[in-house]
Amino acid sequence: MPTIRVRLAAFLLALLSLCAAGLAEARNEAYGSAPLARLASNRPAVQVVINERGPFLFVIDTATTNTILTPALQERLRTPVLPGPAVDVVSAAGSVRSHYYRVAEIALAGVIVEGGRAVVMTLPEEPGVMGVLGAEYLSNFKVDLDMRPKMKKVTLYPDQAHINAPGLYRVQGTLTNHGIIIVPARVEKTRVSAAFDSGGRHTIANSWLAGATGHYDQAKVRNFQSYVRDAADRRYVGVSEDFARITIGPAIWYDRDVLISDIKVFDQIGHGTKPIIFIGMDLMAHRRVIVDYAGASLWLSR
Repeated sequence: MPTIRVRLAAFLLALLSLCAAGLAEARNEAYGSAPLARLASNRPAVQVVINERGPFLFVIDTATTNTILTPALQERLRTPVLPGPAVDVVSAAGSVRSHYYRVAEIALAGVIVEGGRAVVMTLPEEPGVMGVLGAEYLSNFKVDLDMRPKMKKVTLYPDQAHINAPGLYRVQGTLTNHGIIIVPARVEKTRVSAAFDSGGRHTIANSWLAGATGHYDQAKVRNFQSYVRDAADRRYVGVSEDFARITIGPAIWYDRDVLISDIKVFDQIGHGTKPIIFIGMDLMAHRRVIVDYAGASLWLSR
């Protein structure tokens, strides 16, 4: 697993200026913050430095397993392939097989993660995007994504930090084997599972959720079907449905369109036959969310 190295100057300063009690308090302080860019798709992106080169624009994707480099960036960095078989990169866009490539370090928001790895795959075209920061990288931290218009920043905290976040409420969930946090939710009056997909343009639910909430209409699917494509260019049938109310902890959305489609990732995380919804940036674009991987929870506002 990757290990965290705080920038040396900050670490030495902390040692010189803090007593033992102060060090405990320092563990609750942020490593640092970085500005968020909002892409045309509403997805949050940030500039990162890889192997002391860059910066490069990366999407922050809470529903993707690995750090991803585009083929162009891998060629530019000449990152070496690691020995071993190909692996499945799981995201809300689907699953693609790739090999791991060695990444010596990734620097963001005042902290460096050393000894990392990444996979290489082609990403949906979006100007300037060179990669994705997925759960394997993000899970080293508590990740504070503040996407409110006047804030737009990401702050990284130690994974065991106690964050003072007035107005945010914890929603306890579980962590899948692929590093995706699943929390309880309600769609209208039905209890379902939910995940926050910061790399998703749209909110997507499966047909089991549509059926459980009484929204699954075979005639409508046949007559008004559309198609979505995943990262491997597989095509899935989808249909837009309007839901009166979606609730995750304190967060509530009213009268929202959701794409109903049985994309492969639902099977891969063990929810292929259970009602589940991936909350995308169409719902989350102007919110603050703390993603707590160590605690398998999300912190949300009302």
